[in-house]
Amino acid sequence: MRRNYWKIFLFLLPIPILAYVGPGAGFAFLGSFLFIFLAFFVAIFNLITLPLRAAIRAIKRLKARRKAKIRKLIILGFDGMDYRLTKKMIEKGELPNFARLAKEGSFLPLRSTEPPLSPVAWSTFTTGVNPGKHNIFDFLARDPKTYMPKLSSSEILPPRRVLKIGKYEIPISKPKIELLRKSKAFWKVLGDNGVYAQVLRVPFTFPPEKFYGTQLAGLGTPDLRGTQGTFTYFSEEKNEVFELSDGVCVKLEKNNGYYRGRIPGPPNPFKKGEILYKEFQLIPIDERKAKIKTEDGEIEVEKGNLSSWFRMDFRAGPVKVSGIAQWYLHSLSPVSLYMSPINLNPEKPAMPLSHPAIFAVYLAKKNGPYATLGMAEDTWGLNEGVLDERGYIQQVYNANREREKFHFDALGKMGEGVLISVFEYTDRIQHMFWRYIDPESPAPKDSQEREVREAIYDVYKDADRIVGETLKKLKKGDVIMIVSDHGFDKFNRGVNINEWLRREGYLHLKEGKEESGKWFADVDWSKTRAYGFGLAGIFINLKGREARGIVSREEAEKLKREIKEKLEALYDEKKGKKPIARVFLKENIYNGPYLRNAPDLIIGYNIGYRVSWESAVGKVGGEIFVDNKRRWSGDHGFTSEQIPGIFFCNRRVSEKKPTLADIPPTVYDLFGVKIPAFVEGKNLGVKV
Repeated sequence: MRRNYWKIFLFLLPIPILAYVGPGAGFAFLGSFLFIFLAFFVAIFNLITLPLRAAIRAIKRLKARRKAKIRKLIILGFDGMDYRLTKKMIEKGELPNFARLAKEGSFLPLRSTEPPLSPVAWSTFTTGVNPGKHNIFDFLARDPKTYMPKLSSSEILPPRRVLKIGKYEIPISKPKIELLRKSKAFWKVLGDNGVYAQVLRVPFTFPPEKFYGTQLAGLGTPDLRGTQGTFTYFSEEKNEVFELSDGVCVKLEKNNGYYRGRIPGPPNPFKKGEILYKEFQLIPIDERKAKIKTEDGEIEVEKGNLSSWFRMDFRAGPVKVSGIAQWYLHSLSPVSLYMSPINLNPEKPAMPLSHPAIFAVYLAKKNGPYATLGMAEDTWGLNEGVLDERGYIQQVYNANREREKFHFDALGKMGEGVLISVFEYTDRIQHMFWRYIDPESPAPKDSQEREVREAIYDVYKDADRIVGETLKKLKKGDVIMIVSDHGFDKFNRGVNINEWLRREGYLHLKEGKEESGKWFADVDWSKTRAYGFGLAGIFINLKGREARGIVSREEAEKLKREIKEKLEALYDEKKGKKPIARVFLKENIYNGPYLRNAPDLIIGYNIGYRVSWESAVGKVGGEIFVDNKRRWSGDHGFTSEQIPGIFFCNRRVSEKKPTLADIPPTVYDLFGVKIPAFVEGKNLGVKV
């Protein structure tokens, strides 16, 4: 399967995009034919050493069995599942399978990280260490040389050497793709000790690592364009401009009863700045149905229903790369058509989606095409109004049904070891539909459909169903743990942190400017002492660290405490509330070799508040406090104590205040594996 990966390297170029929670950066990459030869020699080496490696693993398995307290452990992750809401629904009798676990085993609030953001939290779950040791502090990391964003979880770099022939560029060296999360995943430690692990869609596992087991990458996996998810909207009426998201709007041309359009694909690897396109036709059938036709085939779409996956191939000379997408037809009069981000085709993955590489293909052959994009649920499509609520719910559940198949397929074949399956639909539904359970939300609540207004309660009930079906397949002695990375609550008001920094004299714009574009476009760095970055951080413009830093290290200590004191005293006069619960100094909550990469201050908002959409993408200007009128109305950018996640186990545990960092050492103990010295979490003491 590795022979396919080089194709994507040829196709993709660096493209900044909006990621999971507003700002983001998906960076794609170039490659060379050297990848093919490297893969060939690696395959030969693996074949020659196979008998020796098999013997070593057999010995390790025997040792592991003798030490283990249990044979089988299942960990279910439900992203963002809130302890308080879960408890309330259990008490109402709405979650019978969770209630059974709470009665027979354990149900406790699970403490998240600071900040309680998914990349930070899941990385701590994975490793058992604080962010200062695993190097993930937000969805984005800033490049101190340019002040520009990059993904915090992975780095994809083009080849260093390129042969230029006129207007063409031919890569002649290898690309680089690297997982930026540091420390060691607990399933890798288990594998080193002979315990087999199956890891399905755990967030921030792209690119997949090699270990004794199988893995399908989760959140952080890019789309075919090299972004973290770019939708396309086709219309015959107008060209939309999306202020915050990087969605693409394409105008359709009417031609003798049908419409013509072009699907924007990945960049042309041989011509800098050129995008590859695919022609398609939209042919109306009746008032509700139409046919979409390309050179790859055709598919029928019906108004109000998300289509099945449709394959499309993009070609540049002799090179072809394959993707899949789904369509959603809003209207044929006038034409309004949504296309999901183009996912990598799992049957012919042009990028490493799994370990081993064949695993992603096996899942596609067995179950059909499936979403490979880390953020397959298009929150920005719904935020921008190009995907309606019904279509979004369909998309969320379709993706989750695919992941269910993977989970139960793995569970059915499991003899011993660990199975970790993460379901993210709880998070995606809560982000977009919290407005329907919060009477104070300023976001639109225009739907009267029960499936929309009750979407959050429905997704919790569906999670309970998955738990119940999993429990049926357990045998005596098996252990199951259920966790979430954080809880949830309302997001009604945005705080323009960078505008506040400007008004307080810490950030300066260029002369004559009252506001800036994205990513600090008009900031005067020669006068700026601090700037907000991402969803929770503030960085000091430090001399010797930032490219145009002006603050000395001695001044920085005083400046940090000054900003902290002012922010904690900040008051929203209109609402009569304090928007910020706590501001943390990084050295007070983190430790480790990557402390230098952390924001200097980490903001923990009070429930109801979060960094504004504009400030999150590096804009400066506007009012300090703004109502959040977007459909994205629930969030978790608060403090960990305000929004605990869930911890369930079918056994009693001795520790009553679990944290995410406690999961790895607890797993080690169950399998008789010595807890590594670098792990900071504690063993929860599962009684077996």
